[in-house]
Amino acid sequence: MNQVASNLVTRVLLAVLAAGLVMLQFGCSVARTTSGPERKDMSVLDHGTPRGNVITELGSPVHTEMVDGNKVDYFKFEQGNHVAGKAAKGLLYGVAAVATLGVSEVVANPVEGATNSAEVQVKVTYDANDMIIKSEFIEDKRIFKGDSPTTADAG
Repeated sequence: MNQVASNLVTRVLLAVLAAGLVMLQFGCSVARTTSGPERKDMSVLDHGTPRGNVITELGSPVHTEMVDGNKVDYFKFEQGNHVAGKAAKGLLYGVAAVATLGVSEVVANPVEGATNSAEVQVKVTYDANDMIIKSEFIEDKRIFKGDSPTTADAG
């Protein structure tokens, strides 16, 4: 085999290998988008909500303690996307992957991995009847008052 043919074979093999690596990524962003956690209904953190409703929506608390005679639960969960949003993003990523023969996955997969959901930590205080009297976001110091979070020191 002469030098020109050898270089051509090497280039073709490298192109096939590169295409194969791109195709391995094909569909990963779609899978990440559609398999992520669903959005939690944060209205369960409103004043007066029964503890059972909170646990049903957010899952079991990671820690429970008594503070000044009140039960306090600490929750940690991933706040996902709405189902319709997940479907739309999945469709968009799928169309982009097909249209670009998978090349869009090089960008979409890491972006989706980094932005798919946010970790939320909440402190919830209940009265003697296990009804919410106070809800606080721990990490960013937001306190829920009805539907509108306000900035305050969560102490």
